[in-house]
Amino acid sequence: MKIIFSKHARYQMSERNISEKEIVLTLLNPDKTISQLGGKFQAVKLINKNYLIVVIYRQTNSIKKVITAFLTSKIKKYLK
Repeated sequence: MKIIFSKHARYQMSERNISEKEIVLTLLNPDKTISQLGGKFQAVKLINKNYLIVVIYRQTNSIKKVITAFLTSKIKKYLK
């Protein structure tokens, strides 16, 4: 599987202090994956007891293109 990052994703990762390693770990071993409209997916991973990392991406064949990523404390909302 190949993972590529959009310019927007790179910018958001920088602004939000999210490493490429955290994104890759989330995509390879998510706690939950949700399919969204428009062919997008949302991978969610608990990174400590208080925060989740949420990665929005598109998948084509064996390529995952990261659109954006963010941290959230709304664990119940994303891990229902």
